[in-house]
Amino acid sequence: MKVEIRELDGLKREVSVHIPTEEVESELTKRFADVRANAKIDGFRPGKAPMNRIKSMFGDEVRTDVAEELIRTSYPEAIRQESLKVASFPKVLDADYIKEGGFRYTAVVEIYPEIDKVVYDSLEVTVQEVEVSDADVDEFVEGLRKRFAEFRVVERKAGDEDVVVADLKKLLDPSLVLPGDSFENQEIDLSNPTTVQEFREQLKGAKASDELDIEVNYPEDYSDSTFAGATVKYHCLVKEVKERILPEFDDAFAKRAGEVETALELRLQIREQLTLRLVDSQDRSKRSQLISQLSQQNELPIPEGLLDDYLTNVVEDFKKRQGDVDEAEIRSAYRDMGIRTIQWNLLHTQLAAQENIEVLPSDIEERIKKFADNYKMSIEKAKEALSSQGTIADIQSSILEEKVLDFLVDKAKVITQEKETTKA
Repeated sequence: MKVEIRELDGLKREVSVHIPTEEVESELTKRFADVRANAKIDGFRPGKAPMNRIKSMFGDEVRTDVAEELIRTSYPEAIRQESLKVASFPKVLDADYIKEGGFRYTAVVEIYPEIDKVVYDSLEVTVQEVEVSDADVDEFVEGLRKRFAEFRVVERKAGDEDVVVADLKKLLDPSLVLPGDSFENQEIDLSNPTTVQEFREQLKGAKASDELDIEVNYPEDYSDSTFAGATVKYHCLVKEVKERILPEFDDAFAKRAGEVETALELRLQIREQLTLRLVDSQDRSKRSQLISQLSQQNELPIPEGLLDDYLTNVVEDFKKRQGDVDEAEIRSAYRDMGIRTIQWNLLHTQLAAQENIEVLPSDIEERIKKFADNYKMSIEKAKEALSSQGTIADIQSSILEEKVLDFLVDKAKVITQEKETTKA
């Protein structure tokens, strides 16, 4: 088999493969013999029809099947022979039998970019210091009291901290984001910052039996992407206004909310939780900055095939959650993220090899043990579950990435900034 490689633009390579006559003829002879043995032709017993009749009747079909088989079996061998690190499925441009004998085809593939050495000089990350103030604890306590609040219907106008119960009727929905027309007994929390601004502003001051029309312009970054950027006009019939009755922050509340004995213990517990959150946030910030810096120091071309696969998976995830979606819009929105993700995957894998960073069997065993403990199962059952889901390789990949990030954190200069405020 003769293989020729020609460089095209970027990471694309043209692979031309010539399979010799004897190999092609051998495969054709074998395939025609198989067809002859199984063909049902009037006037002949199976396996007894003349070969020229078989070739006349099934020649095109056999030659097509053999061509596909020759490509399927020879392509991996050609790639190994030329030591190509292929990143995409081949796109066969032309394939045909040669008059003089043999078979030839040409395929275009993308290869992975060559990385001689991953550079990680002068890494520097900036993080905020971990400090939880009394005000942070107070804010969390208020949120906790709200969570355990009781509600009482009042006859007054709605205030900032109240909940309005209303029947909503759709008046205008040009983007067709709402599946129905009427929505009864909707509880609208005027104190919740995630409640859309128009409801919070226009329902403040409303009382039972009031009716008003509210046009809501959902922001582009709205948490529910179905509504993001949409405009919906509602007719609102206010049915009730409810006020919160906040519980006292005392020992009885502490036992109910935190499973501790005293209010002081609950405050200490809250402070510890907030500290852990900040430590985790600081750690994630370090890693995010390092990933960005490493990509900047080691710019890589990205195989379009890999990026296309990444974006296809993103689109499929959206379809599973939301049904019909604007595929072009999603691909455009996630393209940069896909490029960064693929760059990082290539770089951290190469850096691991470069610095002899390995995942040991004990690392995987420890991760499986954590999984088993979390789900209260034996390690043997955990291994069975993970193996059946095909996630052992994912675990190994995740551990390797974590080890590379730990390596980079150790190499980086960390600048800690004083923190002014801490949000719960």
